Amino acid sequence: MYKILTVARREFIATVRSKAFLFSVVLMPAVIILGIYGVDLVERVGAREVRAIRRIAVADGTSLIFAELVKQAQSYNVERPNQPLEFQAISGDPDPETLRAQVNRGELYGYILIAPDALALNGGGCTVVRKDNQLETGRRLEGMINQAVFAVRCRDAGLDPQRVAELRQEVPVRWANAQTGKEVQANPAIVFLTPFAFMFLLFMGTFGISQGLLTTLIEEKSSRVIEVLLSAVSPRQLLAGKILGMAAVGFLLLAVWGGVGLAGATKYHVTELVSGYRLLMAMLYFVPGFLLLASILAAIGSACNELKDAQSMVFPLSLITVVPMIFWYYLAEHPDAFFSLALSYVPPITPFVMILRICADPHTPAWQIVSTLAVLWLGVLAAIWAGAKVFRVGVLMYGKPPSLAELLRWVRYS
Repeated sequence: MYKILTVARREFIATVRSKAFLFSVVLMPAVIILGIYGVDLVERVGAREVRAIRRIAVADGTSLIFAELVKQAQSYNVERPNQPLEFQAISGDPDPETLRAQVNRGELYGYILIAPDALALNGGGCTVVRKDNQLETGRRLEGMINQAVFAVRCRDAGLDPQRVAELRQEVPVRWANAQTGKEVQANPAIVFLTPFAFMFLLFMGTFGISQGLLTTLIEEKSSRVIEVLLSAVSPRQLLAGKILGMAAVGFLLLAVWGGVGLAGATKYHVTELVSGYRLLMAMLYFVPGFLLLASILAAIGSACNELKDAQSMVFPLSLITVVPMIFWYYLAEHPDAFFSLALSYVPPITPFVMILRICADPHTPAWQIVSTLAVLWLGVLAAIWAGAKVFRVGVLMYGKPPSLAELLRWVRYS
């Protein structure tokens, strides 16, 4: 046991000192924190930015909408006096080519062509051309056009647009947590993306760190360092120590990234999204998930002499592990569907699917959690048993990488 812990300690220290790990554990969280706390600052700076008047030419085929657009622009300019908009009416028949040339020369910010039947239901609508693709400005222009059309239609129907707008005022809807009863302050988009965040965190802590074990083994085997290590410890002790050391690295990475996530949840007052139950489930699935993938990758790393050979052997496993990434939206929307349940019992991806389902539906049946953990641990035992046999033979094998049939033969006879 002492030798295993010694190997684990060496593996842990060597990994945490690497530039790749420092990048993942320091720089990436720093970028996330910058995104969390920097968005508000950037938005405030952008709102204070002074811009020249953006002139938009309008060819109003109805002769009724332009006046309403001017009113909409006046309201917008009161809200954003440092970034004003100005609508200019086009008399006569508009020439799109001339207008487009003015936009390209910077004489106009854009132009709007309103069809003569734009006020009719299912009418011709309008065409908007502008020199940039700013999302916020585009949404504002679209809102102004629709509000102007709405106002004209109301007057044509003998209705007061202001009164109709008051009657259409939305009722505030407050969402509460089913377990705590407390009001959920989070944006619905943040709530929806939380399961994906947990799955991605678990993916990085398992598959991402396990690949480091694969790379380390190939480097040590190529430099013959592995032979020196095997003169002091047995192959099984070396394998166990390496997996244990990398597991500690995975725990450290999860702790740092989880802390960053908790800081972001605290910043936006949505700590209920990072509940103790979800963190506990993440830990319960991380341990066997990491052991399973680490055992498989360690076996592949011990059997290969070059990274390109190992990558070709890992490719099928990589395809399987990205399945939850591909179908995460469906899994989060339908956590109790048969497809979601079936994927939960595929050991390489069980941790990712289950943490996604649990975060999407906190009332995931306990029997499914227990049974998937049991299947996952059975997969771990099988992977460790087979991986140890491959590791014992492959770690001192050089030359052409073995085929799948040869690996199976090593498992049977070693």
